[in-house]
Amino acid sequence: MTSDDARDLFSAFYDGEVGDDERAAFEAALAGDDELRGEWEGFRELLNETHALDEDLAGDGPDLLAGVQNKLRTRSRGRFYKDRFSQSSAGGLLPILMAAVMLLVIVVAWLMLQRVTIEPPASGELGALIQTANG
Repeated sequence: MTSDDARDLFSAFYDGEVGDDERAAFEAALAGDDELRGEWEGFRELLNETHALDEDLAGDGPDLLAGVQNKLRTRSRGRFYKDRFSQSSAGGLLPILMAAVMLLVIVVAWLMLQRVTIEPPASGELGALIQTANG
């Protein structure tokens, strides 16, 4: 097996996809060529480190969600991603409550400004009311 043939088998040999005959020829080529053996060692170390990186990255990454939500809440002046307590209905109820109070003040002021006149009942009506009440 030539050095170029052995280089072509680096990936297959690393993955264990070569047969027994190719394995023996590959190992013989490595034993006979120091430069090829150095390339193989470098290739194997590179793949081992790459697989180690994959295992490290497979774990939980940094939690970016909270930071992104905080920035969005800050930039939107609290319209998005509020905390649980600011999402309660009391925040939306305050403007409605204020509008009801203002309406009540307007109605009371209007009633106070109206001219109230009390007309005495006619003489016949007063007697009828008294008899109905006593009777």
